[in-house]
Amino acid sequence: MKLSEMNQKLLSAERLKATGRLASEIAHELNTPLGGILMYSHLLMEDLPDNDPHMENVIKITKLAHRCKMIVQGLLDFAHQECPHPKMVQVNRILRNVIGFLEDHVLLRGISIEMRLDPTLPKVAGDENKLEQVFVNLVINAAQSMNGTGVLTLRTGFAFDSNQVRIECSDTGSGIDDKHIDRVFEPFFTTKEKGKGTGLGLSICHGIVEHHGGTMTVDSSKGQGSVFTIFLPSEVSL
Repeated sequence: MKLSEMNQKLLSAERLKATGRLASEIAHELNTPLGGILMYSHLLMEDLPDNDPHMENVIKITKLAHRCKMIVQGLLDFAHQECPHPKMVQVNRILRNVIGFLEDHVLLRGISIEMRLDPTLPKVAGDENKLEQVFVNLVINAAQSMNGTGVLTLRTGFAFDSNQVRIECSDTGSGIDDKHIDRVFEPFFTTKEKGKGTGLGLSICHGIVEHHGGTMTVDSSKGQGSVFTIFLPSEVSL
């Protein structure tokens, strides 16, 4: 790796850490007033009769405050990406579980799901809940990009040259424009319509994978679908 590339990677890592610290501070500062807004809006809802003309506005306030709480939780998740209790887990089983409870999701009802999982896949050391969070996010993103119809493929394998487990999530969706491809893992960056995404999902996933000692990349072109690839260190020693 060239010195300039190494410096750029170090600079990006420092920026990401600084962003994480700032995100954590902002989230903690916002949580208290948001909690107050929710508490008082719920009290108002209890006091107002159902036919009160102000009830609709109070309900809107409550819904928007809950959305703000979700964004704040996203900030906290981004700031505290860690793997506190790693244990040996089977990636194939986690993927099957994810598809098991997502297959009836409205976004996936018109999508064909293909599972090409290596039955000899070794285990990895990690946090099952965190890895599940990554896979759920990738599947939902893929479904959204296909707009209700297409093919979602989940593939696993073992990379003998690097002693790593490989996980691929590919779709036949709208793909990512070349001008955006280098920014997909940036916090708060999103190509979704306003109000339909915080831009934290993929950055959180990227952080989780890195905390597992792995890497996460994307290969995509506009109108050609996307392939997200994750490499995680294996328990196998070659």
